[in-house]
Amino acid sequence: MTNLGRKNDLQTKDSKYVYFRFADGILECYVKEIELLDLPAAKVCVQDRLEFIQNKSYPSLFDITKVKKSTKEARDFMADQGNELVTASAILVTSPVLRMMANFFISVNKPKNPSRMFTDKQAALEWLAQFKGSYCLALLATLWAQVAVIIAVC
Repeated sequence: MTNLGRKNDLQTKDSKYVYFRFADGILECYVKEIELLDLPAAKVCVQDRLEFIQNKSYPSLFDITKVKKSTKEARDFMADQGNELVTASAILVTSPVLRMMANFFISVNKPKNPSRMFTDKQAALEWLAQFKGSYCLALLATLWAQVAVIIAVC
């Protein structure tokens, strides 16, 4: 893994599976071309992200446009342990298959932080901006989403 350094509040790191870019309070994670994202690969991705962010929480963009398939174990891991120190997740997709995968991930795996799927990177970054610098806001957004579900059911 290569740390390319800090330049104008921009920090980057290239790992085996992910290219990380930190800018303006948002962590951008660009997953490289992966035929099958399995549990071992998912664990490496998360470990590399945690090393890069050095125990700080950030809203995060996850560009999974180059992932072909993922296993259930990898998705379960990403929804739980994989969300450690992520205040909010914007999942960027382009294809209908990835859109279905991301929707399934959000609705079935139920990540523990506010999570939304996007097809437009700029829209994703704008949504994430509301979570910059505030872990409390992220917790409130999660609680509000849970309250909204309870109200809808009642």
